[in-house]
Amino acid sequence: MKTNRIMASLVVVALMFSIFSFTTSRQIDTGKAISSSEWKNLKVLPQNISEDSLKGLMRGYNAALGVKCNFCHAENPDTKKMDFASDAKKEKEFARHMIVMTRDINAKNFNWENAKNPEMINVVTCVMCHRGNESPTKSLIEPVNAELKNVKDVAKEKLAPTSGSTKVEKK
Repeated sequence: MKTNRIMASLVVVALMFSIFSFTTSRQIDTGKAISSSEWKNLKVLPQNISEDSLKGLMRGYNAALGVKCNFCHAENPDTKKMDFASDAKKEKEFARHMIVMTRDINAKNFNWENAKNPEMINVVTCVMCHRGNESPTKSLIEPVNAELKNVKDVAKEKLAPTSGSTKVEKK
């Protein structure tokens, strides 16, 4: 029963994150606009992203990875507040890489412009693999590894010579 509630919660979070990712990738929110000169160190996100969109996106990452802001962002030792512009943590650069990766996968594999119902397109998001964990879960990786082993075993069987096979000799 508890597992069903957890799974239902994860599905709801994934759906909300997918919808949010789609809308933010297609248009910039009309919320409180921040000029690009006010943002510090945005490298992969749009320079004209609104404060509301940026906060929503970050909350989505928090939920998808089951982490808080300090997972990617460093604390300023003097003020004891988050220094969002700092690149002190390697996780932040890795997150940038993952953002670009998912953006590229979605751009190359989904036909947004010609879709009759683009809001129904399933997109690749962080939660698809992370499922609320800092690293992709074992429950996702183990079945993939098992399937790869199965494919290799089948290939070996099909490519192995049979005992009744005949040799063809060259003349």
